[in-house]
Amino acid sequence: MKKSPAAAIWIDTIITAFNMVTAAYAVKYCTSALFLLFASLGATLCFVPHITRIGAWGRVFNRQQFWRHIGIGTLGTALPMSIMVFALKYTTPTNASILNQFEIVYSLLLAWILLREKPSWVQIGGSALIVAGVTMLLWQAGYTPQLKGDLMIIGSLWMFQLSHILAKKLPADLDGQTVACIRALFAMPALILLIIYMACSQGLTFTPIATLGWCVLFSAVFCYYIGNAFWYYGIRNMALGKATAIILSYPVFTFLISVGLGLDKITLFKVLGLLLALGGAYIVTLVSLQGDKK
Repeated sequence: MKKSPAAAIWIDTIITAFNMVTAAYAVKYCTSALFLLFASLGATLCFVPHITRIGAWGRVFNRQQFWRHIGIGTLGTALPMSIMVFALKYTTPTNASILNQFEIVYSLLLAWILLREKPSWVQIGGSALIVAGVTMLLWQAGYTPQLKGDLMIIGSLWMFQLSHILAKKLPADLDGQTVACIRALFAMPALILLIIYMACSQGLTFTPIATLGWCVLFSAVFCYYIGNAFWYYGIRNMALGKATAIILSYPVFTFLISVGLGLDKITLFKVLGLLLALGGAYIVTLVSLQGDKK
């Protein structure tokens, strides 16, 4: 890649803004885990020429890293994204993107519990703003199916943080495309198990129409191939705090796209929730970034 790391993160930010919108259309016609299996398979096929050209298949299937790769694919894509896409049956792409900011709260909690890194009072204040923004969305949902979808998303976000921890422990000389390939490829075993379970317990949904095909194509090529490759390229060549500060803006774009497509409505609660969650996320991220500079 010849692009600057910052440009790569901005490209991924725009792609990420479409992720939940695409999934919201797809889940109408396809079971979430099945949709993600198609997308992961498509992304893996896109990575084949690059991995073959650089001769990295031995590193992709490295026995010593096998369970770490499984963990990255399972916790980074298969389980949380299956839950999140399924939740879009009940909630909206805007809610999903705003609620994703709660991942930062999980990040602080896990750092405190696992690494004994006690958060500062400023970080706690920023987290309180995120919680306030999320609470506004939950309050607006009330006791409706939307609340079910929102809670499912909040409950799945901790898995992403564990996948990030595993990804940081990968060999430092792995390029971004190889890491993204690992994430897509090793998401498939867990997705296959989920599909088998869902097929036996409640049946699968699959309506082969053009809309679903375009959703799978977009998710495979843009979200899991181009987007993830740019993300891992960016974070391996610039400070993670800077990259996070850029990508945190994607819910704004998701909101505008969802409203433009008629998937969402502009409400006071959504706007305030968005502002509070993003404000808190930026405070926590900027504090972490200042810590990296010391």
